[in-house]
Amino acid sequence: MSTEIYYFSGTGNSLAVARDISKKLDGKLTPIAALMDQESIKPDADVIGIVFPVYHAVFEGLPLIVARFASKLANIERKYIFAVCTCKGWSRLTLGKMAAIVKARGGELAAGFTVVMPDNSSTSSEAQRQKLFTDWKQKLEKISQYVQARKKGKMENTVLFNLLMAPFTAKTKKTTMDLLNKLVDLPDLPFEQILPLTDKSFHADERCDGCGICARVCPVNDITIVDDKPVWQNRCESCLACINWCPKDAIQGGIISTDKNPAKYRHPEVKLADFILRK
Repeated sequence: MSTEIYYFSGTGNSLAVARDISKKLDGKLTPIAALMDQESIKPDADVIGIVFPVYHAVFEGLPLIVARFASKLANIERKYIFAVCTCKGWSRLTLGKMAAIVKARGGELAAGFTVVMPDNSSTSSEAQRQKLFTDWKQKLEKISQYVQARKKGKMENTVLFNLLMAPFTAKTKKTTMDLLNKLVDLPDLPFEQILPLTDKSFHADERCDGCGICARVCPVNDITIVDDKPVWQNRCESCLACINWCPKDAIQGGIISTDKNPAKYRHPEVKLADFILRK
């Protein structure tokens, strides 16, 4: 049974999870970013795993690049496909969105799992983070056994939880859109169009030395270096890799990163070279 694990990651959480799963299942690890120039993606493996973070859960949470990737999958009718999303705690409709895209491509999402990890804006202590990492190692065993047995039906974003959160969804959507509109100063654009433009709010301060690491870690080549400063090209994925991996902490921007409260988190088991090599 051949296995291939595709992943997308900004902080390293999803890369760490994908790498663990790949080792456990003796699978091939493939970065989604490296495949996006292809018109069609035809996996050779019998088992396909897709690992990614949840972004903006109230808008279904599926990163735009992951949605585009899934929409390119072909010849997957007889594949066993599972997904794993990492998040702070609420995946909401994310796995359902992935299931719908896979179905539209002729396949079936056999199972979906949610893994709780620290996020960019987390104020959790080191002890709390270590507990999440330990919990993941335990869950890895359960996911691996489920996939190896080719079981079907598990989707870890329950209908009950979605119903409980429904009263807050509309308000949170409006709040998020108001923030996004403020960042780009272009009101009335739909979410899928406004999100890539949020890099308009990004900037590098006086600590930037023009090293170019931000451009090298960006999964969609959104950054060019001009006069030793990064310039964003308005096709942002909102992964904040440029912020998280800047060695000088010189970049701020987006909803959760400001000069006074910078978003700064990287998974401790993931190194800069892992991100640079993924492209």
